Amino acid sequence: MTAAPLDHLADLIADTTYDDLPDAVMRKATVHLLDTLGAGLAGAHSEETRIALSVLGDERGDCPVWGTGERLTPRAAALVNGISSHAYEVDDTGGCDHSGAVVVPAALAAADASTSPVSGARLLTAIVLGYDVGRRMLEALGGYEAHNGAGWHSTGTCGPFGAAAAAAHVLGLPAREAQAALGLASSGSAGLWAFVHDGAMAKRLHAGRAAESGLLAARLAAAGMKGPSALLDDTWAVCSPLTPAGMPNQPR
Repeated sequence: MTAAPLDHLADLIADTTYDDLPDAVMRKATVHLLDTLGAGLAGAHSEETRIALSVLGDERGDCPVWGTGERLTPRAAALVNGISSHAYEVDDTGGCDHSGAVVVPAALAAADASTSPVSGARLLTAIVLGYDVGRRMLEALGGYEAHNGAGWHSTGTCGPFGAAAAAAHVLGLPAREAQAALGLASSGSAGLWAFVHDGAMAKRLHAGRAAESGLLAARLAAAGMKGPSALLDDTWAVCSPLTPAGMPNQPR
């Protein structure tokens, strides 16, 4: 029996090791890690980050907010650090699009949340997996031009999956829980290009929310919450025919 697409990704997340990846890839991952940290340190002084901290500052914890003296819960730190990393548009592109601003905050927050030490090798491997899974999701949706051209912002829509993959690997989740993390990440997949019309700050929020959603999905999966296992299967067609209102003819 052929494994479902989500199973393949879950196995990739759970089973990939540092030694499985080419040296050139790991050197590149180190560059992207440092680049994202630099972008985040600069963005820590942005208006978007100031606003986020004014709201989330009461969520005290042990996870550092880059470029500040603040320490928040891992979830809140992933959100704020993701916003900071994308605040000035100097972060990287690739993967889900702005993957660094999504994957790195989630991976580092997961390391802070982990109950056991996380090696540098595991962290870098998690970052590579996050970029990879984020890109796979974007390609599955038709690629950058098609997906973003339809009005979706791929950093926000595909980013949660990359963040969940990275966080799941950092936390050492087995394949079954990694699968649940990816499924749960779909509940945080969102983001529209509507911000282009008036210069709204929402674009930066998309990166932060994607990092936060992926981290939360992985931690919920580790605690036993199940996600949709057929997320990437072509099963929605069983809901046809559509009603005149355009919604699947399913019980509410």
